[in-house]
Formats: sequence, C-alpha cells, structure tokens
Amino acid sequence: MDVKSTAVITGWFLLSIFQVCICGRTFYHRVESLDNREVTESASNTHTRIPSVGQCARLCRQQDCVYLRHDGDVCSLYNVLVTASSSPAPGAVYYRNTCPTGLGYVFAESINICFKVSPASELKDWEESLNACYAEDGRLVALDTDARHNYIKNYIIEVAGIGTSSVWVGLNKTTTSGPFRWLTGSTHTTKWDSVEPDYVSYQNCVYLYYKDLVDTECDSRKRYVCELVLQ
Repeated sequence: MDVKSTAVITGWFLLSIFQVCICGRTFYHRVESLDNREVTESASNTHTRIPSVGQCARLCRQQDCVYLRHDGDVCSLYNVLVTASSSPAPGAVYYRNTCPTGLGYVFAESINICFKVSPASELKDWEESLNACYAEDGRLVALDTDARHNYIKNYIIEVAGIGTSSVWVGLNKTTTSGPFRWLTGSTHTTKWDSVEPDYVSYQNCVYLYYKDLVDTECDSRKRYVCELVLQ
C-alpha cells in the first residue's frame, strides 16, 4: 500500500472517531448544526479541566445527560433537548446521546430502536402527536418490520401497562385508496386488525390497538409512540 493510500485510510479512521464518540455502551453522535454556536438552554452541569470529548462523554453517561458540549477543556452537560441561538461560540462541539433515557426513552438493543410512549395524561390527535415527536428531533414510531411490530406490541402490553388502549404510530395515507405508508416510506405491515384497512375516505391515520393496526380518523385523541432515529 502506498503512502497516499495509507494517509487517506488514516484520515478516514480519525474522522470516524471524531464524528462518533463511544463511551461504554452509549453512543454520542456529533450534531454539526450546533457546532460553533450557543444554545438557548442552560447547562445542567459544567466541568472544567476536561481535555477530551471522550472524558466529557463519560461524565454525560454517568449523569444520563442528553447533550454534551466540549469547548477547549470545558465540558457542559444538558439534561434537556437543546436548540441553537443566533450567538456564535467558536470552538464549541456538540454531541447528543442517541437514546436519551433521561427523557423517558427506552433503548431496545435487539432491534436497535430508541422509543418513548407518551404518558396517559397526554392525549393528542395524529398530527399533534407527529409534531410532538418532531419537537424532540424524532418521529412517530415506524413498525415497518416484523421485529419492530412485535417488540413495540409486547412492550405496550407487558411493560407500559397500556393494556387494550390504543397508541398512534407513524402510518397514514394521503389518498382514499392509499397505500398506507410509514414515515420511512415503507408499505410493509405485520398485522392489520380484522377487516382493516377498510379504506374509508376519512380514515387516513393508523393506531396500534393491543396487537394489531387499525385505521381511523386522524382527529381522534390517543397516546402515541415516538422514536429517535439512531444513526
């Protein structure tokens, strides 16, 4: 292998390390849109004399933070979702925990999904649910594989204590005849409820009822499941 090829491979390897910080079993992905900018939220904790992003990430993992900012030797930890302000902050580098359990998300390692079921007190229509997920940089959950469908179904029944209540998922149609599509673009569905979907013109949104999928009016108010897309 010539010197030029070696340099290219080495550069790619170093870039990969810089873009993704792994601390224990927690992954932090670089949020380049926030780099060199201030954020509107205040840090929950700030540590000085922290020379590396890796050390900052270890502190973040210990405190179950959502975002970290590393600037020189200053490590700032945030326990909320952050947004950029118009103020510059040269040298600031931001990472986000890919599955912020501190915000109520659950990481299902077997299917590599990070999700959260909304509380019983928070009932929204389908579009409101979608926007609530977007506000946390996520989306309504896509059950576009058998493994995803079965895992979320079992979690809702056995862990979340929802029982036979229904939750919005990220599946809808934009025309009377369909097709129903997940927010991923996929049309795969594991199991519809009996006689569903019936393609009634005004039943354009889908919820998960106990084990199966049901289409209904989008303005019904239900709990919902968000997911954060893991990079």
